[in-house]
Amino acid sequence: MPIVSLPTGEEPPKGFETLVNNDPTPKDGLRIDCVFLSQLSAIELAEIETLRGKALDTISNLVGLSNEALSFENETNLIPDKSPSDKMLFRAYKGGWLAGYALVINGWPNPCEWVIQHMIIDPKYRLQGIGSTIVSTIEKYALSSEIEATSIFAIPLEKKGKDFWSFVGYTVEMHRRIIKIAGLNHELVIYRKELAD
Repeated sequence: MPIVSLPTGEEPPKGFETLVNNDPTPKDGLRIDCVFLSQLSAIELAEIETLRGKALDTISNLVGLSNEALSFENETNLIPDKSPSDKMLFRAYKGGWLAGYALVINGWPNPCEWVIQHMIIDPKYRLQGIGSTIVSTIEKYALSSEIEATSIFAIPLEKKGKDFWSFVGYTVEMHRRIIKIAGLNHELVIYRKELAD
């Protein structure tokens, strides 16, 4: 695989030197890839905003936010003190179109833990196993990378997300975390899964 070079001049964290096209062979027309947030081009950002526009019109937020308050920029900065090289997008393409993505943060809340901070699937591709495939890809990579994660957290921001995370084996943590979005504090229920080889 080609070596990742971050446009910001940062060195990728150890274990992420080859984090591109980690699933280059499409399965059932679905291809999963991964990029650092800092690597996204203007065209790719526009593609993400288009998908968000379609998806966010059809969900009800758990935290009482308007879709404007949960912009992609706000979404990528929910967790403080993380650099662009800690943030990855696992993207799913179906027939050449962006069908969904998950924003993953490395090293939160603890160094050997990752969080799937948000996942969005295009409404026309929902209930086709794309979300489960993205999560499975993230988990496999977390186990095989040099900066191995021992557990993964997930933050559902909408009601149907709770059922999905339970379905893929995540359980509710006993506590909530308060984060600041658009200048306001919000409580989020955190889901967790312990990873095993």
